Amino acid sequence: MSRPEEEKATPRVTWMEKEKEIMSGFELQAFEELERGFQQVLSELQTDPSLDRFRVEYEKLHRALKKSHESEKRLIKKCRELNTEIQANSKKVETALAHSEEDQVLIMDLREEIGKAWKMVDATQEKEAKAKENIQALKQEIAHLNGIVNQHVTFVPQKDTQAVNLEEERLSLLRERDRLAATTAELKKELAAWIEKVRVLDEEKLTCEHDLVIVKSHLQGKRAECDR
Repeated sequence: MSRPEEEKATPRVTWMEKEKEIMSGFELQAFEELERGFQQVLSELQTDPSLDRFRVEYEKLHRALKKSHESEKRLIKKCRELNTEIQANSKKVETALAHSEEDQVLIMDLREEIGKAWKMVDATQEKEAKAKENIQALKQEIAHLNGIVNQHVTFVPQKDTQAVNLEEERLSLLRERDRLAATTAELKKELAAWIEKVRVLDEEKLTCEHDLVIVKSHLQGKRAECDR
């Protein structure tokens, strides 16, 4: 075989190899048989100059068929690529939905915890308010007893002892009030942290839902493109 003939044959082999990468076995076999038939007819037509006009038309038909086949091949390849992309995006959608459901459950749990925390804060504040009332009442009682002592009423030792006991009780209540105030402050701090966590999760959920809308829209566009 001469060198020009080798150079002519090389593109055909490369082209057929590309065909095999895209087409199924049955489609490739049918096309190869059709191509061999065309080449055989063209070879026969080239031996008879009187059939040149017919050969030219036949070559046009052959080129049109190859062009149509190339378009079909590109479409098949594009559809396969789109199908692969759709499958990949579908997995992303499933993963995003799973994360969204998990976030929703976590948000509900946190909101339930926040509700409990608010109840604890309310209860602690009620105790703190009660302690303040008791302290105020004790202050008034101590002031009253001190007034009696200062006037040198009889049974002063007994009154002094009672005043001391009341003062000790007042100090104890003050300590309890301080403890309750510290507990309330700590609960409010934890509550603020939980509220912030819920806010962040809500933002992440909205972002996730927005991403889902974009991915679904992208998938619909790809499916429509493949259908065309």
